[in-house]
Amino acid sequence: MSDALRTRLTLDRARTAARSGDLDTALALLDSLEPPATDATDATDATDATDATDATDAVTGTEAGAGTGPVAVLDLRARVHAQCGELDEADRCWAAVQERSPGDTAAAEGRRTIARITAGRRRTRPLVQPGRLASAAAAVTAVVLAGSAVVALGGAGRGAGAPATPARADALTGRVAALEAERAAVAAERTAVAKERAVVERERAEAEKEREAAEGRRTAAEARLDARLAAIAGRLSMPGLTVRRRSRDVHVRFDTGLFPQGADVSPRGRAVLRGLGRRMAGMDVRITVVGHAVPVPGGRTRGGSVVALGRALVAARHLAEGGGLPRTSFTLVSADQSDNPHRQAPRNRTVTLRITPKG
Repeated sequence: MSDALRTRLTLDRARTAARSGDLDTALALLDSLEPPATDATDATDATDATDATDATDAVTGTEAGAGTGPVAVLDLRARVHAQCGELDEADRCWAAVQERSPGDTAAAEGRRTIARITAGRRRTRPLVQPGRLASAAAAVTAVVLAGSAVVALGGAGRGAGAPATPARADALTGRVAALEAERAAVAAERTAVAKERAVVERERAEAEKEREAAEGRRTAAEARLDARLAAIAGRLSMPGLTVRRRSRDVHVRFDTGLFPQGADVSPRGRAVLRGLGRRMAGMDVRITVVGHAVPVPGGRTRGGSVVALGRALVAARHLAEGGGLPRTSFTLVSADQSDNPHRQAPRNRTVTLRITPKG
């Protein structure tokens, strides 16, 4: 096997090892291809035309990675040393590349990057750059960047260039799982809040419905009461009376005094009371008879009166007899002496009635 073919095969194996992350093997293979300490002109004296072409490529810096000469070996060695964190060795190799190929832009960029890292002006990161030995550069770049794993130049030894994909993947998986759990918790909380809001809205709707129903019942009850009061007022209306429908009862006032004196009712008063009693027959009502009296000179002007209560009792008896009503249908009270229905004293010797529907 010719030296040129052996060199090409060995360099290819080194590139493959670098691509797989086996940097120790890559360096061992490159050690066997250590270029001679001669200048680029000596390198062009290789044994066959292929080596001559490679050397020419090395000198001109064209198509990096396509050659197999000393420059290709040194460039790949520099890149592998850089991935191992051996910056001095990487710089030495790229310096040797520049001695053989002064216009090599990849070597110049690599050395500038190492200088910036050494001076602390740049974070360590892979030094693989496009240029000479493109295949080797791609291999090392794949090793460094596979799975987003970056091998730091500082502190990483040989063999540390293997991709860190599993650990990074585990970390990302854990983060994703945590985010999913948080998202699920937020979604559950939103669902719970929505359910609670729905319950509140339902209770509010039910309360509003009940309020409207109660309002409807109250309105209906007031309408029924008003209708009953109207019917009572209409039924009790007769000459000699003033019948007034109020919000909760019907008030009946006699136009003239029924009692000329004491508790003795006048004939006309008796007739009016009995006639009114007949109109009350069959009515489902509560009847309150209020007796009134005129204060006597020098007597009390306020408070109830025995005379007034006696007048209420006499009036209730005539109402019951006129309508065939039980005495229990009536409630008897005495009005305050200052609370009289008329302005004229004789007309206040009377009674008034309050009729309230039952139920």
